[in-house]
Amino acid sequence: MHYYDCPCDECRGPDTDTLFQRVLSVIERLEQELARPPLKEYERALAWLEAACGGPTGVRALDTRPLTGPVALPEDQRVREVAGLLDDVARQFYDAETGWAFRRGLVRVCEVDPDLVAASVLPAYVAAGVAWAVGEANGLVGPDRRVTSTRLKYALDVPGAPATYARPIRAALRGLWPWHTEHTPITPGVTTLGHLDLLTSATRAQLVRVREHALAAREADRAAA
Repeated sequence: MHYYDCPCDECRGPDTDTLFQRVLSVIERLEQELARPPLKEYERALAWLEAACGGPTGVRALDTRPLTGPVALPEDQRVREVAGLLDDVARQFYDAETGWAFRRGLVRVCEVDPDLVAASVLPAYVAAGVAWAVGEANGLVGPDRRVTSTRLKYALDVPGAPATYARPIRAALRGLWPWHTEHTPITPGVTTLGHLDLLTSATRAQLVRVREHALAAREADRAAA
């Protein structure tokens, strides 16, 4: 069993006090969610946007400027190998901006859970996980998308489905509080990681439209009250 398969505390090794505080924060947020009355449609849309963007501040900051580089990588050979594979995937299937999103996702994983990248697995496994997780957040992968699980699997020459490698990556990016919502996704095919800076300009353009419609509906509702 390697790190990708083992969720126990000994393998993950978090600081006890920090973990306790994060658990309390999760409980507090869950209590707030349970105490809420049923949401109106625009409230559901805004809640979903918060899950996609990492909170109200991220929703307000939504714009359509393309992601740019370069993205500074840690001085680590394994990280650079993974980044090279992600660059290859972006060149083969997407564009430079998607490549920057992949690299940002990799750097974020290195920051929050470096053992995921340093684990005794092939760099291609990590690349498959990052590409699938960040790809999901941008609606770029899936059975009805240009890049399916099979295409990405063969592109990176990994034995398993990319979604399998994405599970620990997705969990690391979302953190203890999973930035997802029980509501139906407002933008089909887009999952929520809670990081605005991992979204391409095309994805954010969709979210901007959702935000503007939701805010207009909220103002109309307030005016009618």
